[in-house]
Amino acid sequence: MKKTLQTLGVAFALTVGVNANAQLPDYGIFPSGLILDEFGAGPVYDVDSILDSGTPCIIDAFAVWCGPCWSYHNAGTLESVYNSIGQGGTGAVMIFGVEADASEPEADMDGGGTSQGDWVTGTVYPMCNNDAIANMINLAYYPTLILVCPDRTVTEVGQASQAQWETAVSNCGALSANNSDLRIISNESVTSLTLCGGGSASTSFKVAVQNYSTANVTGSYTINIMNGATVVATTNAAINLNPYEATLVTIGTGNCALGANAYNAVIATADDDLTNNTIPTPVTVSAAAVVGTGDLVLHLTMDNYAIEVGVLLASGSPYQTVQATAYSAGNSGSYTGLIDFIPYNTYPGNGSGFGTVHNVEYYGLAAGCYHLILFDDYGDGMLGIDGAVGGTGTSTDGLASLESESGYNGNLAVNYGDWGTYAFEVTTAGDGGFTGVEEATTVEFAKVYPNPSVDMTTVEFSVTESSNVTIQFVNALGQVVYANAMGDVTGTQKVQVNTADLEAGIYLINISVDGNVITKRVSVIK
Repeated sequence: MKKTLQTLGVAFALTVGVNANAQLPDYGIFPSGLILDEFGAGPVYDVDSILDSGTPCIIDAFAVWCGPCWSYHNAGTLESVYNSIGQGGTGAVMIFGVEADASEPEADMDGGGTSQGDWVTGTVYPMCNNDAIANMINLAYYPTLILVCPDRTVTEVGQASQAQWETAVSNCGALSANNSDLRIISNESVTSLTLCGGGSASTSFKVAVQNYSTANVTGSYTINIMNGATVVATTNAAINLNPYEATLVTIGTGNCALGANAYNAVIATADDDLTNNTIPTPVTVSAAAVVGTGDLVLHLTMDNYAIEVGVLLASGSPYQTVQATAYSAGNSGSYTGLIDFIPYNTYPGNGSGFGTVHNVEYYGLAAGCYHLILFDDYGDGMLGIDGAVGGTGTSTDGLASLESESGYNGNLAVNYGDWGTYAFEVTTAGDGGFTGVEEATTVEFAKVYPNPSVDMTTVEFSVTESSNVTIQFVNALGQVVYANAMGDVTGTQKVQVNTADLEAGIYLINISVDGNVITKRVSVIK
């Protein structure tokens, strides 16, 4: 959902999931085994052999139906690169166009089917079809234009100019001259945490390591997380990697103090090159927002892509480090401490609907620590359609804020990408109501408590004039599991609902007042 969350008032601390660039291969290292067949009866190219010769490769991963792909292809930029430093010039780089959509037949590359046109005729560099490359590079959109260097590091250069491509190629990582060299290539740990209730924040340290040598690397390697001269976490990792292959190493768990923690990951086992054995693994710990009472409303002011938003509320501190895992656990009801989950496609708006406000009520929360997760199915956060990731905001940007009945009102001041987590502390248990949120013209308030519920929950509401009221509980499959046609009522009503026989999960409570429906949510736990 495209939006930039702007700052007004108090802002939450944010933890952003790592590996947000889903269009790059794991750990930014190109995997082995890619064979490219040129369209028709052309040559076959072994990409590993090209890289092993010291020659980088430019790959334009496109789909034949993709308009922006077609525009960049016809601009002739890669042909200019081909004639300057490519196969038609100095030979410093190989260039490939690769149709990467597995649903498209290779034959459409010459202009048939859904193709934008003839991609092959007149193109000077090899045009290929390969159904495996999308998974190899975790392709998220078309076109994806990458530079693969001989050391297998990958950079997404994008729809760049000739000069930008030439600069990128000149900065490529070279082949190794070492026989035994394990190097740390990236920090895969969470770099920011939020702390609720004092003490220290616990996190798991992870790094990606690569065999940057000409032979296989096999053996036990000691890798430490260091705070100066103090070992914070350590592991003896069993490593077995082919040349240029990479893997993830989980070093261990450490406790981080409030503020900036300047840690480093260090390979303590000696190898051929000690200069690439250290990488910073900083962790910044921020205090969670203190919201006061446990009667809360999350206000979601949508941009034009509300369809892309998902929301999760859970007790405790954030513990997931992978967006897809957190979303899957929330969607299945297995996320630890889950209180509420709103999946993608819940809210309408796909290219329209900017400014629509959706309120999500969280009433009756007990004192303690909680966290929200905002998910985005597109991967650019709440950013408007005419904005840019990390930009300053535009007239079509959305906004999210959390309000408590005791007066706290804090905006989520981030562009969170695929996802972002927001930790907060409730200091006073909620009583199940929120007088500051207007429910309907004839309804003074509507609340559900306790929430979560184990055996019994109460639906309480007040209508200012005689109204026909029906209450329904609806499960995740859309089935009505409880119904109460109350008829004409007025004033404050309390309806107790037995939830002991309901399956664990999240239920919608539809309160129909003269045909106007107020929707609440309740989580049933066992």
